[in-house]
Amino acid sequence: MSEPSPPVVEDARARLRRRAVLLPLLLVALAYGNAVRGGFVWDDHSLIEEQEVVRELAPLPDYFTRMFWSDPMGVSRGYYRPLVTLGYAVEYALFGGAPEGFHLMNLLFHLVVVAWVFLLCRRAGASPWGAAVGAAAFGVFPRLTESVAWIAGRTDVLAAVFTLGALLVYRADTASRRWGAAALVLTGLLCKEVAVAGVVGLVVLELTAVRARERRFGQAVRNLLPMGVALALYGGLRLNALRSDVRELDAGASSGLSLLERAEAGLAALGHYAVMLVDALRPRLQQGVLGEHPLAWVLLGAGVLAALGLSLWKWGGLLTPLEKAALATAACALALVLHAIPLGLHTLASDRFLYVPVAMGVVALAAPLERAARLRPRAGLAVAVVTLTAFAGATHLRNRDWMDELWLWRVAEQVSGPDDAFVQQQLGGLYMEAHRYEEALGHLRQSVRQKSRFTGIKGYNNLALCLTKLGQHAEAITLFEDMVRQQPGYRRGHLNLAMAFARAGRFDSALTQLQRLESMSPGDTVIPELRALFERSRDTLARLPRGTPGGVEAASVAETRAKLFQELGAPHEAALSWEAVLGAKDATAEQRLQATGFLVFEGDLGRAKRALEWLRQARPEDERLPLLEEALLARASLDASR
Repeated sequence: MSEPSPPVVEDARARLRRRAVLLPLLLVALAYGNAVRGGFVWDDHSLIEEQEVVRELAPLPDYFTRMFWSDPMGVSRGYYRPLVTLGYAVEYALFGGAPEGFHLMNLLFHLVVVAWVFLLCRRAGASPWGAAVGAAAFGVFPRLTESVAWIAGRTDVLAAVFTLGALLVYRADTASRRWGAAALVLTGLLCKEVAVAGVVGLVVLELTAVRARERRFGQAVRNLLPMGVALALYGGLRLNALRSDVRELDAGASSGLSLLERAEAGLAALGHYAVMLVDALRPRLQQGVLGEHPLAWVLLGAGVLAALGLSLWKWGGLLTPLEKAALATAACALALVLHAIPLGLHTLASDRFLYVPVAMGVVALAAPLERAARLRPRAGLAVAVVTLTAFAGATHLRNRDWMDELWLWRVAEQVSGPDDAFVQQQLGGLYMEAHRYEEALGHLRQSVRQKSRFTGIKGYNNLALCLTKLGQHAEAITLFEDMVRQQPGYRRGHLNLAMAFARAGRFDSALTQLQRLESMSPGDTVIPELRALFERSRDTLARLPRGTPGGVEAASVAETRAKLFQELGAPHEAALSWEAVLGAKDATAEQRLQATGFLVFEGDLGRAKRALEWLRQARPEDERLPLLEEALLARASLDASR
């Protein structure tokens, strides 16, 4: 068989080069394929499962007139990301609320960004294969799993879709391309604030052209006018939503820092991000605590900043305009999370904040690194293959951690140690959701014991809630009173204090607390409902006969008391009353079934097992028995390792 002619070989090579983008797309799809099977974890519950405008499609304007976290009883975090919430709502309708659909969309959005990185690398001067390696390295960079494998982490991904898209679309000599890029920037801003970094990149692109005398300064200003319009529109929409948000703004731990402390925090964060880039194979949650950084991290950050400045001074002139714009975009995206501006953050650094900086860093460095690799092609190829293989493997393994919420935080505890207040809060919250309050209390006490800035008011709030669930109302009330004294605008604290009074049987104090809360939120529809509940509970308890010491009360009386405490959200008292039902000689089979059901879902595991055993013997044919057995097994197996 004859050898192919040179034109045929060249055509084959040309086809391969044109399809080079398929390499990173395929590698990323394989690395993240297991992430699609994940569930809802962490903030997914608040942003998706607990949001009414996500579960049911609302009129379109509703999504643009509310802040991102819309819990009316919490504090406002100042985030405005309406298109993310709208996207969640559309996906909820499309996939019936199944988390797999949300994870699939996360992966598709990430693949779009990988394609944009490839195209920008090509435009910056990289060959098809150099661009493919760069895009693949970005796509499977293990530190970015938080943005892709976590549904709530998609804000950075969506912002990157439109920010990088704007850089691709923008052309100074075409008005439609300038306005199109501005529209993309505006869309990115409506997904996350980091999209403003795209504007900085385009400004650098124009200033580079002015410096090269390709256009006058006035022309550059006119070219950037659409970006100004986009920023103004975004500012107006955000201000309108923020103005309608009556909650107290939470500026985060950074609000209590002086300018010097803020600068130190920024340098420490920069040091963390530098280490995170070097130590790419070990992604982790939450790097450090704002305001609690050792001097070594500050010095490391200062050294990194000095090294970056020296590198730009020495080699910056060798970069193309697009490479300079990409570096500026990356720098701006990173600067936004270096705590110069209070953004409601408590953590010092986080993996997901690297998404846009890494994408733009690859665009800036792909061509220079490819030129260096050509000096020793075999070594360069070996490094690329080993790096991509290691990155893809680490990413695939990390995705598994995001599939199970308890496992995610157990891994975080192993990495950070038992003294990490944030991780202990999360573990305590998971045990509370499973109604295993004794185990939750241990984690929550450990959280506040550290006296960390990360503990915050939420940590003490969760501890007090857990105490009141266990019937330890006096300590819980003291904590709630301290909270509302320190932060009078914290409406959820006032509400929880009222509930704690009611669970302790102090209904007059509970009603008085509701009056104070009503003065803060005169239109709140929850307050009248709670007032009616408290008054009805007070009157019902007053009518019930008092039990005698050591005596056994009638099943109907114990049932009434149990249901009343259930309605008040007092599982400790409700469980005691349901156990009294089980011990009553006149209890009916249906009453015993109700008592067993409550103990299975919210009571002590040992007593629940005994009650369920009785049900198996007394009513083996009951169709509710398998459901109760499954629920008890789920609660009991919460600690089971994977």
